[in-house]
Amino acid sequence: MDKIISEMIEEYGDNKDFYGEVSEEDISRVEALLEFKFPKSYREFVKKFGSGGICGVEIAGVEGSQGASVLKATERYRAFGLEKYWVVINDGGEYFMCMSTDNEEENVFCGDRSGQKPLIHYKSFDEYLIDVFQEGIDNL
Repeated sequence: MDKIISEMIEEYGDNKDFYGEVSEEDISRVEALLEFKFPKSYREFVKKFGSGGICGVEIAGVEGSQGASVLKATERYRAFGLEKYWVVINDGGEYFMCMSTDNEEENVFCGDRSGQKPLIHYKSFDEYLIDVFQEGIDNL
């Protein structure tokens, strides 16, 4: 994970803002239910933090035996026509942020309920986190 992200979390985060570390078993269980493997950088975030964020920004993830917000969010948008290889990492209601699981690229895309293919917004998960966390910090 990028050093800038770690510093943002350290300065603005609270233990209650994140679920906490989750096991490989819990991550693999959710991946099996979704029928894909998470992109590497997102998987690392989920393993370390589970789910959560700072300054009002919430990243969907895995909450151990309590469930998986990433599973609920991804299934929700599949009902609107999202293809099976997308993982929803942030559910903003009408709009969502997602990553493709069908290639090695780790771009972050923005989609909506229209069922059209999501559009690329960030080149990496780290770039996405830095931007949305900074926006949250700026809005304090």
